[in-house]
Amino acid sequence: MIVALRTPDGSCTWLGCDTQVSGGNLKQEYGPKWLIHEGWAIGIAGHLRTVNLVEHQLGSLVRDLSDPYEFALRVREVMKADGYHGSEEEPGPLTLGGALILARSDGAWVIEADFSITPIAAGAAWAEGSGREVCMGALHALLALGGSLAPGDIVRRALDATMALEINCGGRTWTHQLG
Repeated sequence: MIVALRTPDGSCTWLGCDTQVSGGNLKQEYGPKWLIHEGWAIGIAGHLRTVNLVEHQLGSLVRDLSDPYEFALRVREVMKADGYHGSEEEPGPLTLGGALILARSDGAWVIEADFSITPIAAGAAWAEGSGREVCMGALHALLALGGSLAPGDIVRRALDATMALEINCGGRTWTHQLG
């Protein structure tokens, strides 16, 4: 589970995730699913191999990065070069699995499995991965409280709710403020 929350004034982005990975019927503690480098942060929901790959290629993925579209092109090529491939029967764009969130202090964007890009508006939050629906519901409810909670508390509480209810989420709650 990865989460990004933009503050209402757009000056800061809060990141969060659980720290559990699972495969088959096994789970283990891994660490943050967010990688931060040169002012950019990349959250990865999906295969652990994608976290490993993005971490290994992090410098080249964000070096002189101009925008989210360029990032989507770069990460797609890195994944294809590593052997990721979509189904030959797929109509439309290549889909390589998983989802990413690209963020910096003044913006955040969801990069879907087909590499389409959706901006996260100031004052809004988004979640990807196992437990996404539970986390989105918790984020919506907590944001509706109208500023009675700090942004970091909203992210933390939404992740705690998700880890309590979603079997594939667990470990520790990790949060970080960009900006």
